[in-house]
Amino acid sequence: MRVLIADHDRGRGKALAEACLARGHVVERAAQGAAALELALERIPDALVCPIDLAVIDAERLSEILRGNPRTRTASFIFLVNDDLDAPISMDSRDATVVSPWAEEDVLDDLDAIAERERRFGEGRPDTEIEGKLSQISLADLLQIFQMNHKSGTIRLSSAGLDISAMLSVADGQVVDAVVPLRDGTAVVGEKALYRLLKWAEGRFEFVPGTIEAQPRITKPTRVALLEGMRHRDEWEQLVREMPPLESRVRLVPGADTGADVHPLTREVVDGVEAYRRIGEIVDHCSFPDYQVLRAISDLMSREVIELEKADEDDVPTAAGDGLLGHTQARRLREWMATQRPRPSATLKVLVAASDAGCLGRFVDLLRRGTDFVVDGRLVRQPERLSQLVTLGHLGLADGLGVRLIALPPQELYAPLWDVACHGILGSVIVPGPSAADLARTEAVARRLLERSGRPVLHALVSRPAGEEAAGLRESIEALGGAGAVGLPSSAPGPSMQDLFTRLLP
Repeated sequence: MRVLIADHDRGRGKALAEACLARGHVVERAAQGAAALELALERIPDALVCPIDLAVIDAERLSEILRGNPRTRTASFIFLVNDDLDAPISMDSRDATVVSPWAEEDVLDDLDAIAERERRFGEGRPDTEIEGKLSQISLADLLQIFQMNHKSGTIRLSSAGLDISAMLSVADGQVVDAVVPLRDGTAVVGEKALYRLLKWAEGRFEFVPGTIEAQPRITKPTRVALLEGMRHRDEWEQLVREMPPLESRVRLVPGADTGADVHPLTREVVDGVEAYRRIGEIVDHCSFPDYQVLRAISDLMSREVIELEKADEDDVPTAAGDGLLGHTQARRLREWMATQRPRPSATLKVLVAASDAGCLGRFVDLLRRGTDFVVDGRLVRQPERLSQLVTLGHLGLADGLGVRLIALPPQELYAPLWDVACHGILGSVIVPGPSAADLARTEAVARRLLERSGRPVLHALVSRPAGEEAAGLRESIEALGGAGAVGLPSSAPGPSMQDLFTRLLP
């Protein structure tokens, strides 16, 4: 294999290069990202090995540039990261991470896996790869051509709205699987994903031939699936014109009766309304095809089982831009990010430690009602994960900037995780209950995060303490140091949430 090692740490880069040469790989080295980009464009590597904080052009940006070039988009990346939480959110399935102390054997194992995948898909880079624009040939026409020619392999599809490529698997001309990634880290799969992809009129595709060995999630004949998918597309386009925008928020009408004999689709939609705020999110996370979910939402609205949520001006972030921050705040944050080593990705991390799962659940609910927070789909399906180290979801701060919220257990048992998790964070939020005893359960993790991260630690009060208890709680928070406390009212939490994230800024 041709391996490009890009590393500003000369000793580490030399050791990795020697290990790769001993394994029989062809190795080139670069001292920083710009030099690596020049070498990669001149002599296309099979794999690039680089630390996440690569100098001049960081590793995540380097991967974005090379993946956007048709000549280099098939290269795999092995990122050297400080911990599992440091990995790029937009990692491709072809990529891998090696966690500090970056053992050479771990890098070699990942290179072996890349070489094995190359062998499975043919020797080296397939000469028969097909690529093009969906505006020039529709996905339905492309699949019919593959069906007539009994093609087998993987179709990658990219669209401006996605950071990760959607995938279609074709075996002997038949579509056997489809995957469309979502912002919260989950994905739409199977027939639902295929029907969604058939609606794409813009974007790019590339076909890599190879044997498909995974268990099929689509068993319907492709000809039948295409006909049904096109029907769904036409009905979706008609219905979406009659419905409120997909960004609209809905809620269950208090006391509404869904009926005694509830269809599984209706039950999923009702559960989705309780778990998610927006029509588009409900469509994403219900297992039924998009059109059927949207039709069920329309039916439930006509029966007054669900209704549009009336927007309260005080409940919507007022900052300019596409998130919570104004232009000046966003510029200040970007300037801070540019000075950090390792440089954070465009999605920052904020840790959230709560005294119990109930407080954490109330905090997430206030986030959803007061901001454009997108809860992690796995958390909705498994709420018991609130007591674990788990991603809560994602929130846009400004155009091109987002934050990933991670729940951190405050129990002493999890103390070894605290130091690992606080690496490279924007800040931390402690969510205690309304009493001094609740605060005591989070005191140790608050002190550790403040000491080790050097970033603000802010207390968010989701339950209103009363009288002397309130004064004592605030005095105890002030004694801990950090960024103080923010009260989050249950009604109109938007401005308070904006204040919370603003106070985490550098």
